[in-house]
Amino acid sequence: MRQNDKNFLYFGIPYALFFFGVLALTLAYSKSELHMALTANYSPAMDLFFRYFTEMGASIPYVMVGVLLLYRFRTSLYLLGSLLIGALITNGLKRIFSIPRPKTYFSDNFPDVVLHQVEGVGVHAWNSFPSGHTTAAFAMMACIALMANNKYVSMLCIVLAVLAGYSRIYLSQHFAEDVLAGSFVGFTCALALYPMFRKMNVPGGWADESLRSVVRRTENHQN
Repeated sequence: MRQNDKNFLYFGIPYALFFFGVLALTLAYSKSELHMALTANYSPAMDLFFRYFTEMGASIPYVMVGVLLLYRFRTSLYLLGSLLIGALITNGLKRIFSIPRPKTYFSDNFPDVVLHQVEGVGVHAWNSFPSGHTTAAFAMMACIALMANNKYVSMLCIVLAVLAGYSRIYLSQHFAEDVLAGSFVGFTCALALYPMFRKMNVPGGWADESLRSVVRRTENHQN
């Protein structure tokens, strides 16, 4: 086993525990029971934190694509490919299943239940399964963990990914099974494209260049 693979185990093993743990909960409890249990504890501080931390699965991954362009084209392409394929799969499944989100589900089936709402967060009504934010967060964090080749980075990445997934439940945008499915799609996309990323590791090749080096070379030619 390569050292890189060993370091990624610090992401992969906790992810497996997370996946099967959440899967067990979804099988043991009803959708409504589990959602109410997972959102029972809230506070103004948690509201503020998760309101912004949920961007870990929205704008931040694509900002990271831009940042990585400055260092290596192949790292940026690897992350972008994982995000785009994950988004295609997730959006396709959303339209196939068209499952109501917590807001709609509870208003239709449990009208007396009042879900906690975070001020400033617009709650969606449909296309709950799977969670697109969670897909993006897990794709990004798995990519970073694989590229970083560092066990501490891997451990940090899985913590951030799980928090991003939980933020979708806390904000009542998704159910636990939506987050579980999204995490699997994102994680799988990052793993599936990793061999391509390794094959692009050719010293001196175009994929090993960066946007900064291209700009510098262009400026030198102009001078």
